[in-house]
Amino acid sequence: MQLGKRAGALLVLTLVLLFGASPGSADGRAPKMGVFTRPDATLDLSVTFVGADEAPKPLRSFLAGNTPFILVPTFYHCPRLCGLTFAGLEEFVNGSALRLGVDYQIVTYSFNPAERTADAEEKRARFLSRLKQPPGAAGVVFLTSSKESIDAINAQLDFRVRMADKEFEHSSAIFIFGPSGQLVRYFAGVEFPKERVDAALRSGRGL
Repeated sequence: MQLGKRAGALLVLTLVLLFGASPGSADGRAPKMGVFTRPDATLDLSVTFVGADEAPKPLRSFLAGNTPFILVPTFYHCPRLCGLTFAGLEEFVNGSALRLGVDYQIVTYSFNPAERTADAEEKRARFLSRLKQPPGAAGVVFLTSSKESIDAINAQLDFRVRMADKEFEHSSAIFIFGPSGQLVRYFAGVEFPKERVDAALRSGRGL
């Protein structure tokens, strides 16, 4: 059953990467789903998110000083693709030469405005339980927010999500940012080669 779910999710991802991330639709309209991030993208770190203490705060308040970070758009109760994204992220963390919580940080946010702090913390605990070495308290941050804030960050990433039959349709990617919110690079898909991600994180230290 688990293999079947994985195969189904990989098929969805393949279709998204082949068809969801095209530069435009046949009728000239902007596509509604995919990853279209510009190489010069920057994040507005004043956009408000909610962390474990349930207090709305600007994104910059969740960042760890001069540390680069991996930003992960996700849906905590996603039944398919997001599980593969987290599995790929866990594999990267466990195999990386860099130390999570020291050399870099992981920041995830739900693009489902209906999700709450309890959903985020449950997913965070599950993610941490699968790491070989626990990071510091600020090493892994799982956030939620309002539709307005989510839409703002999604637009800055040009990470496009749509609703169809009451379900989110989306692609999978992680984004490497310097501490000031300057994009280093992103990795689409569900597998994140540790040498390339490590190199991107090292490059992000001075941005």
